[in-house]
Amino acid sequence: MKLPNISRWLPQDHYSFVATSLLLVALALSSWFISRHWIDLHIQSQLQVLKLQSTQATAAAIEHLQLDSQHAREIAQTLSSLSSLRLFLKNARHGPPLQADLDQFGKAFNLGGIWLLDRQGKILAQSTDSQPPPAFDRYTDGKRPLSRLIFDPEQQQARIYHATPVTESGSVTLLLCANLHPINLRSYRIELLVTDSNGIISLADNPDWLRHSLGQPPVVPSASAQPGPLPTRISPLQPEVLLLGPQHQPVLLVSHASNSGDYQVHALADAEPIYRQAREKDTLAAVITLASTGSLWGGVLTILTLKRRRRHHLAMARANDELLCLNRQLKQLATTDALTQCPNRRAAETRVKYEQAKLQRYHHPFCIVMLDIDFFKRINDQHGHDIGDQVLRHFALIGRQTIRDTDVLARIGGEEFLLILPETAFEQAIQLAQRLLDTLAATPLYLTDRTICFTFSGGLAEATTEDNISQLLIRADQALYQAKEQGRCQICSASLPRPQSVAAG
Repeated sequence: MKLPNISRWLPQDHYSFVATSLLLVALALSSWFISRHWIDLHIQSQLQVLKLQSTQATAAAIEHLQLDSQHAREIAQTLSSLSSLRLFLKNARHGPPLQADLDQFGKAFNLGGIWLLDRQGKILAQSTDSQPPPAFDRYTDGKRPLSRLIFDPEQQQARIYHATPVTESGSVTLLLCANLHPINLRSYRIELLVTDSNGIISLADNPDWLRHSLGQPPVVPSASAQPGPLPTRISPLQPEVLLLGPQHQPVLLVSHASNSGDYQVHALADAEPIYRQAREKDTLAAVITLASTGSLWGGVLTILTLKRRRRHHLAMARANDELLCLNRQLKQLATTDALTQCPNRRAAETRVKYEQAKLQRYHHPFCIVMLDIDFFKRINDQHGHDIGDQVLRHFALIGRQTIRDTDVLARIGGEEFLLILPETAFEQAIQLAQRLLDTLAATPLYLTDRTICFTFSGGLAEATTEDNISQLLIRADQALYQAKEQGRCQICSASLPRPQSVAAG
């Protein structure tokens, strides 16, 4: 198998080859750095979009949790304004009415417990189903209403504890525990976590993450055993990305704290596609570099091919034009008399055949006139052959100027010419031939030292459908002979051939 000649696409001289190689190397390096920069910009753009989505998700979750906190605050305000509570604070013996109100509120709003506590955290009154509350200092300072999101290890869920002082001195505090409404923490590519004031994960779609701390140990250790912080580490490729868990899952962490600061919402966005792009950045840059360099070299080869093909087409076009010009010259030489530039005998016979075919098919009449210069031999003998040639050229020039554009004046030999009159009947042909005779007789050849006057004789024949070329030329030649016999300088016509009769037997 013969390999293609690749060298013909490469520069032939040494300097051009080196320049082309350096250009390709520079192009490859620039494409490498540009593609890496473009990939970095694309990664940063994706990170910004993911951060924006995570921020919107955390803001929506905080808004949902704040509605629950507001609901608990409204319940606490309603309880603190009860008349039974005011009577209990004045006289502790009026406990049964308060107990009934607390139980009724707990069932109506599905509360986890209601407590009335003094400054040291001692329970003064509580609803029937209430469990012991968490440590007193975790949810109130006894001076202002406070809400805390606290993880309940026994129930394995987070609850909102809201404390409201019911006395001006803050000696008695009303504490209630409200359950959180169900919230869809997971969204597209984003998983939400809620940590309480101690940094413990209190809400999560994945139950295995509950009671963990996010990234660091809890602020206040709980009595119950803690699983510890979630294993996370910073990615070496993208500092904004964290590798979570033993599987090193790439995530983007976005945190949003509540206004009260008692909890935080964290968005763990799936950054696997972004991290994969960062990990494969060099490979992608290499592919882009090869593609761009190959495309440019392919474009250069295409341009070179098109230019070479265009040059080939131009050369072929020039060769075709020259060939056509040569063909026209050969045709002209083959059909034109060199001396007078009139059609020669071959061209005249071809035109007579054409007009004869039109006559036979469409009945278009035409005539021919056989012309012969009178006493031409005497002109040659007296003035020389050069003058005789000038007489022939003068005759051809005056003849072409006198006849119509559709008529043909051909030289068929020596001093003999043939005038072809297409679309012309006999009477009109006589007039045209006579006009040519008169014009030529009135237009002698003027030379510097002499004037040569000459005339011609003509024999006219009208073609018929029964004629062939030889018969038509013979009849015209006979008419010419008749004009010569009658004294020259005149036009004689040949009689039409008589139709042959068939003898009856």
